[in-house]
Amino acid sequence: MSRQAISDKNRWSGFTLIELLVTLTIIGLLVALLIPAVQAVREAARKMQCANHLKQIGVALHAYHNSHQVLPFGVGPDDDGPISSLGTLNDRRYSAQAMLLPYLDQAVVYNLLNFDVAPFHPFVNAANDNQEELAKRFDEVINGPAAEVKLSFFLCPSDLSRLQSRWGPNNYRSCNGSSWSGRAGNGMFGQNSSVRFRDVQDGLSNTAMFSEHAKGTWDDTMIDPLSDLYNLQGVWTESQFSDACGSLTPQTAGVYQYDVESGQTWLAGNMNWTRYNHVRTPNRINCKNGFTWDGVILNPSSWHASGVNLLMGDGVVRFVNENINAEVWQSLGTISGGEKSAGWGI
Repeated sequence: MSRQAISDKNRWSGFTLIELLVTLTIIGLLVALLIPAVQAVREAARKMQCANHLKQIGVALHAYHNSHQVLPFGVGPDDDGPISSLGTLNDRRYSAQAMLLPYLDQAVVYNLLNFDVAPFHPFVNAANDNQEELAKRFDEVINGPAAEVKLSFFLCPSDLSRLQSRWGPNNYRSCNGSSWSGRAGNGMFGQNSSVRFRDVQDGLSNTAMFSEHAKGTWDDTMIDPLSDLYNLQGVWTESQFSDACGSLTPQTAGVYQYDVESGQTWLAGNMNWTRYNHVRTPNRINCKNGFTWDGVILNPSSWHASGVNLLMGDGVVRFVNENINAEVWQSLGTISGGEKSAGWGI
């Protein structure tokens, strides 16, 4: 082979600069197209895992009912009269989640709890506790070793982890009903309730048990309508309050005082931690009138696209679009309203 032939062969054996740039551009475009697809697949997996957690809770609820012939209450009793209070050490405001622990293979955690004292004794209300003070006095908290346990089946993998509370957080909430009352709910899990499956006259497949709600930001300078609970304190009727809450936007809601500790614990039955209602449809702004017992709109919410997972009384988990008909949605929250909710869809 001549020197000229060898020189020509070497000249064409590599990439030119233009060819390299074109190749890199094509690879970049392919990566740009691939990343959203990978993210979508990952979110689909997280959404399925979230639904499986609710399914696990449903199995536990049915096992509890089989053992006790009644469902657990949504929240335990307290000393309050007609007007709610922040609580006293006589309160036993435990959650349905706490009562379910033995049926979720968490008997060890359940046995650490002392139900004869207030959930966070000697503190009355865990949400108002200074975290530095809590750290200094943690050994005094009787239920502290149990309450700080983070339980994976109470957490939706699609949600953000922003809470800085010491307590084990919670995404999954019991249904209090379709009214704004935090006490006498018309759903499966009211205050000190004792609902049996035979009491559910609307049918278990048409009645909600649990759904999900985004955890709080723990930052009172950040507005997050999916998780925040806005205080619209005043003299309202339920319909007026619902209209006022429904008229809020993320921009207008920010002028009101709001709570940022949504879902900070699975232990207590506070409406902002472990319960929800069907006053308004999912992923809408949440509102309270003074203390949360006296009137609250707390919708399910999630970071899934366009809806939330909903656990029905028969144990089936459905994905509900956030644009579901409002009347149908409200009917799903009641146990004996006699509403027509058949064929409501996914």
